[in-house]
Amino acid sequence: MSSDLDIADKTPQPSLSALVDYSIRIMRLAWGAAPATMSVLICLTFCAALLPAAIVYTGKLVIDGVIGAIQSQTSADRNSAIAYVVIEAALLAGLLAVRRLLTFYKRDLHAKLGHAVSKTIFAKTLRLELRELEKADVQQQILLARQHASARPYSLMVRFLDGAQHLITLVTFSLVLASFSPWAILLLIAGGIPLFLNELGFSGAVFRLATGRTPQMRQRNYLEGLMMSDSSGVERIHSQANDAISARYQALHDAIFKEDQALHQRHAWIGIAFIALSSAVFIAGKVWIVLGAIGGTITIGAMTMYIAALKQGQNTLTAFLTSLNGGYGDLLYASNLYALLELDEGAPRGSLLEGAAPATGYRFENVSFTYPGNDRPALTNISINVPPGSRLGIAGINGSGKSTLIKLLTGLYLPDEGEVLLDGTPTRDWLPEALFERSAALFQPFQRYRFSVADNISMGDGMRTKDHEALLAAAQAGLASPVLEDLPEGLDTKLSRQFVDGRELSGGQWQRLAIARAMLRTQADTLILDEPTSALDPVAEAAFIDAISKGQQTVILISHRLSNLRNCDQIAVLKKGHIVELGTHDDLLAKGGEYRKLFDKQADFYRRKAAN
Repeated sequence: MSSDLDIADKTPQPSLSALVDYSIRIMRLAWGAAPATMSVLICLTFCAALLPAAIVYTGKLVIDGVIGAIQSQTSADRNSAIAYVVIEAALLAGLLAVRRLLTFYKRDLHAKLGHAVSKTIFAKTLRLELRELEKADVQQQILLARQHASARPYSLMVRFLDGAQHLITLVTFSLVLASFSPWAILLLIAGGIPLFLNELGFSGAVFRLATGRTPQMRQRNYLEGLMMSDSSGVERIHSQANDAISARYQALHDAIFKEDQALHQRHAWIGIAFIALSSAVFIAGKVWIVLGAIGGTITIGAMTMYIAALKQGQNTLTAFLTSLNGGYGDLLYASNLYALLELDEGAPRGSLLEGAAPATGYRFENVSFTYPGNDRPALTNISINVPPGSRLGIAGINGSGKSTLIKLLTGLYLPDEGEVLLDGTPTRDWLPEALFERSAALFQPFQRYRFSVADNISMGDGMRTKDHEALLAAAQAGLASPVLEDLPEGLDTKLSRQFVDGRELSGGQWQRLAIARAMLRTQADTLILDEPTSALDPVAEAAFIDAISKGQQTVILISHRLSNLRNCDQIAVLKKGHIVELGTHDDLLAKGGEYRKLFDKQADFYRRKAAN
């Protein structure tokens, strides 16, 4: 079994041209998110870049002015020295003020750019076809992009600004040192590069490690959820799994910590060696400058200025190169964002609002479908008609393809082979919004939204319905009225223990709200119900099945309880992705095939249950 480091080392890194493209795109994103903030930051950065050299030079004037005043004892020289002190103080105060403003506006940029990046990611994921969204590699790409969604693009922009500031400051210090000797600039460079080289190698190693072990991080987050979530608490506590889950979490944590520690330890020791080298270069330069002052070639003030310029110049060079290196690291992580944005969103869809043969319903023509990464098709050569106003029942054991068939019918999936047609036109040619509006559906598993009851029901129409009367009517049609009656604030009750005043529901109550969501879309031609009564009591189940049988909509009903399918016009029996039988309830019982076997097994189960 390979370690995370082994996996990380195989993580591909973007090309230089790609990194340049990413940096330009992030700068455009930042400018679009906060143009005023970016303008102010650029101006402040320019000011912050020029002030250090001005302060160093003013310091020289102060020292030389004081020495001159001591030697001459004239009021003019004394006033001149004091003026230089005031100017230096003003420059220092200005630098402090500029840095404080930079901090404020950088925080403002962080908030705005982070939000813009998150919106960009969400916009991409919302455009992904369901089939693409369900792919494991796509989910991992989303996670990689989200891990540093706000931090890395912001960090990159700050490094760009800081790098520009350090570069301008470095040029000014180089000009100061050049007045002493052009060779002093080489000392400045030689003292600043070693630390940069250490940071450069470290940045790439951290990226490879963090990116390569994303599955382990997902597993750690999952284990944390198991230990904290109320939904997992019932089985965890009852099965006494606390120790086992904790041990697995600890083992994963130890493995990750060990790799991190080894990497950072190596970085620290190499860094110490480079710091020693950089310090040696600075000491050599300082001795050279001091000897110049002793020899009388420069003044004491000039000596102080050159030493300060050399030291601050080395620090500025290191900071500049570190900004470049950090920007490189940020770009590596930002590449995950743009890798997500460049993902294929799925097969192109059409723009038709109606079919070529209106009021002819749905039809499958030799439809086959295989999930990404699977060898065996989920559905093979499916052909079936669903005329308007008809009742279609779908039966079969788990994994036979029932839910897949429904997702193809609604247009959430497009077939690999064959065609699914609505009113004589393939679903791939319909405008998706127009296609989805033609059906109302209860999917399995259904969602339990941590919203209010009203929002839970309104989600059936994309949360567009706000009318309480319409929501109450949907609740009544979905057998959810008793649920509302038991809640203190009715439709306005919040459904989650995450809210102080929130309530939690039973499985059956959640299912009734899910049914109400489907019943809200009254304008839909087709009502699709995937195991709608699995958590309902027998009385409620019978009432609901009777109610939908009397409606005007086309009804497609998936149910393991075959008695619920008695009133269907036709029943399709699925087995391993094939329709093995098709007919009415009575016809299929008389045929004595797969449906009859399933029905007899259920009947025998209920007879034995009643006998006990």
